[in-house]
Amino acid sequence: MVDRTDDPVLVEVVRNALAMVAEEAGIAAARSASSPFVSQASAIACAIFDAEGRLVVQTAGGMLHVSALQVMLPEIWKSHPPESLREGDAIILNDPFRGGIHPTDVGAFRPIFHDGKPVFYCGAMMIVSDLGGLSAGGLPANATETFHEGIVLPPLKFFAQGARVAEVETLLQANSRTPQRIVGDIEALVIGGNIAAARMAVLIERYGMARLGAIIDDLFDHAERMTRHGIAAIPDGTYRGAYAIEEDGVETGRDFRVEVTVTVDGDRCRFDFTGTSPQARGAINSSYSQSLSGAVFALRCYLDPEIPLNEGFYRCLDIELPVGTLVNPRHPAACNLRMATVQAMIDAISRALSGAYPDHAAAAAGLVSTVTAHGKQLDGATSWSFLDVFFGIGGARAGADGADGSPFIIYGASNYDRNIESYELEFPMVYQEYRLLQDSGGPGRWRGGCGLVKTVTFEVDAEITVRGTDRYIVPPQGADGGMAGQPGAWVLNRGRADEAHLPPKKTNHRIRAGDTLTMVVAGGGGLGDPRERDRDLVRSDVEEGYVSPRSARDDYGLDIEVTA
Repeated sequence: MVDRTDDPVLVEVVRNALAMVAEEAGIAAARSASSPFVSQASAIACAIFDAEGRLVVQTAGGMLHVSALQVMLPEIWKSHPPESLREGDAIILNDPFRGGIHPTDVGAFRPIFHDGKPVFYCGAMMIVSDLGGLSAGGLPANATETFHEGIVLPPLKFFAQGARVAEVETLLQANSRTPQRIVGDIEALVIGGNIAAARMAVLIERYGMARLGAIIDDLFDHAERMTRHGIAAIPDGTYRGAYAIEEDGVETGRDFRVEVTVTVDGDRCRFDFTGTSPQARGAINSSYSQSLSGAVFALRCYLDPEIPLNEGFYRCLDIELPVGTLVNPRHPAACNLRMATVQAMIDAISRALSGAYPDHAAAAAGLVSTVTAHGKQLDGATSWSFLDVFFGIGGARAGADGADGSPFIIYGASNYDRNIESYELEFPMVYQEYRLLQDSGGPGRWRGGCGLVKTVTFEVDAEITVRGTDRYIVPPQGADGGMAGQPGAWVLNRGRADEAHLPPKKTNHRIRAGDTLTMVVAGGGGLGDPRERDRDLVRSDVEEGYVSPRSARDDYGLDIEVTA
């Protein structure tokens, strides 16, 4: 056994080297993907684990998926014990009740060998083009069980000793609307793992396995100390918060609520979601691993952002997710709309801890929405399946406005901006506009971030599925006297005689060539009394077009003349 190193410079060098391994693997996987939705991302969620399954490092933008990867790895070992693995193996999994989040998000694990045994694992996860289900992309808004969302994959070898497993490839293609893309998407995850394996081999050779392991243990201890120090700064006590979800897409009129009790005791923190509504018939349920990610993200909003997210961070947490509720449903619950619950968890924790940390108060954010479409290309022969995601805009924070047009950070921020021109090259559609929406950010002393408007024209007949996850009926709420942001909306053929508003959740709606879909992305809620907003900031908002003169007068109490 090697003693812990007393060289802080070396530890920092290795920490950054490990971070770059994960980042490079995530970039390689994204760039190798077949689907434009993935290949246009700057990186995907990727993490390195040690032989014990402890999280060593993850991509910076991987908050949405990192806990899923952690829960998946032990499930993989149940079917493929470490001693049975061989160099070149890669195992895939998407089962929401074995660490996954919903079937279209697939995780792939590549064991990294040294001296004939696996000493590290690279896990990568992303949404793939299509794995069946009721609607294209496996994201039906009316799903009532996981089988509606696509084929469920237990731990399966996708590669065995470097060779693709033909039976698994055939199975995937037979269950996909886009067989020409699905294998390429999953293979990209393995490519990321191969990059990680090569880079980790260099680190092992440079430092030796024993010394590298000792340094990693130091990194865990360092993260634990930083986390405990941050939690200890929160006043001890019991804090409660809740947030309501507007609907599940299936049962109208039913109330759903996430409740949390946060207990801070010295340098430990406990989240208990007892009191949360029972699991829904619709797809707003959040699997255990996805809920874990939401709770971890919420706590990190109250701690030093420089704390590494590794095994050491998790040592300080206790998270109770009652079985059979929205935050930990029983099989075979549908989960593709799970971000309604995850965001409600984050907002409930924020409301709870605002009593302890008023300088960290935040208004509600808008929420992720997706549109999928499926049809034939202009040649009438080739099938296409399209996915575009619109991430709800952040609410105001104490001392800062929400970021206009930018998503809530758990979604990966700029990692999820897509290039419109590449979509137009791939799919039979033309984007007509993509802009900020005036007056969509909730007024407040600190203004909510402005939402967005996208309009696309389809050049062929198609079926579309729209999923306004939440905050379409009840807008993102303000806090401490701030006002709500504008809710999201789906509008067909805006400004035409056949204009129609779609409900927040609609599956397989038929459209004709030439139809347009306008997607309104909700703005964030405001924080504090709008009349207390700095007058110069109001004037700047009007000049920049974020706030109209009418809103400046009615909401902020400032008359502003705008000259052409």
